[in-house]
Amino acid sequence: MFVTPLGRKQLSRIPTPYCAQAEEFLEQTRLCCAHLAPETKTIIRKLTTGAYTHYQFTGVPITKKMPPTPETYPPPEHSPSYQAEGIIGCIAQSLGRMFGYRENCQHLIYDIYPVRGYEQSGSFINSRKMLGFHSDGSAHTKLIPDYTLLFCIRSDPNSINLITDVKNIVKQLPKWVMDELFEPNFLHIVSQNPPRTIRKPILSHEDGELSIAYDDETVSGTDARSKNALEFLNQASEQTASPIKNHPNSLLVLNNKRCLHARTAFTPKYNGEDRWIKGTYVSCTPIKNGTILTLDP
Repeated sequence: MFVTPLGRKQLSRIPTPYCAQAEEFLEQTRLCCAHLAPETKTIIRKLTTGAYTHYQFTGVPITKKMPPTPETYPPPEHSPSYQAEGIIGCIAQSLGRMFGYRENCQHLIYDIYPVRGYEQSGSFINSRKMLGFHSDGSAHTKLIPDYTLLFCIRSDPNSINLITDVKNIVKQLPKWVMDELFEPNFLHIVSQNPPRTIRKPILSHEDGELSIAYDDETVSGTDARSKNALEFLNQASEQTASPIKNHPNSLLVLNNKRCLHARTAFTPKYNGEDRWIKGTYVSCTPIKNGTILTLDP
């Protein structure tokens, strides 16, 4: 059981999060936290204490009939029910504070699905190209998520998540590589337009834990040593990754500072049945719940 019967009833009446001020959505989903099943609360505790670096909830109770997967971006915001968004908001607020990036989406919850013309792009709306190993928001100048939540509405059998723990990665690295990854010798692309980069390390320690901030698509070395270190990092990520298949009505929670994740390539059909994921970000820092961050000018 994911939620109690009362919690399921509350989730069927969640208001829209797709509005300028999402306070009502945040309040109603926060109230649902008390009605999570005991086993769900136990898993959340293990995520917050670090016993788990990721977890996939399956068989989440969604009773509404979902519309076809959109084909253009952004997606339509109106829906007869917001059960999926309610579950995302409930679990997110059990972990910390929800926030978003205006560069991705103007709302707290964003959508991932294949878009015609972007099949080979480096963005999360690609499909025929593998989405490389990364942590979300790794180059953002204000805040990196502590957790990423990904709710699967529709899956594709060829689209598989690959997840690896930073502690497993570093076990595969020579000492010189690990030392190099702690140095600020890497350029992280902050934005494409206007072009902007930040120079910083990939590995760090945060609250006594090893933390990683990396994106295979947007990070480059500044000299031969740092470029070689990235090759070792990418190889170790592939070697230590575990596959996790998406299932409809499943919620994948990732510790974004202790995991890297990737996604295998797949071929979209553009028939309303393509893979469709809804996601959000969570921070454990004392930011205002529901904040939408923008990059500094």
